[in-house]
Amino acid sequence: MAKPNLLLISATELESGTIQSELGDGKTTQHAGKTVIVGDLCGWRCTLIHTGIGAVNAAHALTCQLERQTPDLVLQFGIGGAYVPTGIPIRSVVLATEEVYGDVGVVTPEGWKPADEIGIPLVHGDPPHFNRFPLDPQLVSTAAEICGARCGVFVTVSQCSGVQAVGDTLHARFDGLCENMEGAAAAHICRLYGIPFLEVRGISNLVEDRQPARWDISGAADAAQSALIKIISDKRTVRNM
Repeated sequence: MAKPNLLLISATELESGTIQSELGDGKTTQHAGKTVIVGDLCGWRCTLIHTGIGAVNAAHALTCQLERQTPDLVLQFGIGGAYVPTGIPIRSVVLATEEVYGDVGVVTPEGWKPADEIGIPLVHGDPPHFNRFPLDPQLVSTAAEICGARCGVFVTVSQCSGVQAVGDTLHARFDGLCENMEGAAAAHICRLYGIPFLEVRGISNLVEDRQPARWDISGAADAAQSALIKIISDKRTVRNM
């Protein structure tokens, strides 16, 4: 029986050091300007890609790979910033129930409106998808039970919110748990290709008035990678795909 085939994506090498070191017999290549590492991890045949930061880089890297490979699961991991009203502490692990493009929409005299206001979906279908890309609830629930993560809506932004008032607005607008720069693009591409998708992040900072001295990027990255290993080590993950 063939090993399950997992595609792992992280924005940077900084966020994936543990996974890189754990990949047995890893082979590293370059494709379309991206680093691609193939090896074995926890009984999976894994492909790890460093996409680069931002939605365009994530979509480009994922599309290039999905045209060459059909994985059983795409799992995105990395760091994120938690919105202050959620009360989530730094180094916590969170899982996305839904990814939302926080920057796609219309600013009107009455305030901000989602992309539905434009009337042209990003992905046609029944239902069509505008800003929001829900993840499979059973897959997310199982993963959360395995790793003990809190679950909720992730907001993908093009510019990080370095002012708490902006973060609080995004939290209220989307009922958001945290923000990142790649997740909605990955969820979007996986929806187009019909591939199951999970996203796990460690909280590196709070979305407050910018204070880099308070951040813990390495601790958050370690927490996300530890959760990822727990998720893919558990046979329930495969059963729920």
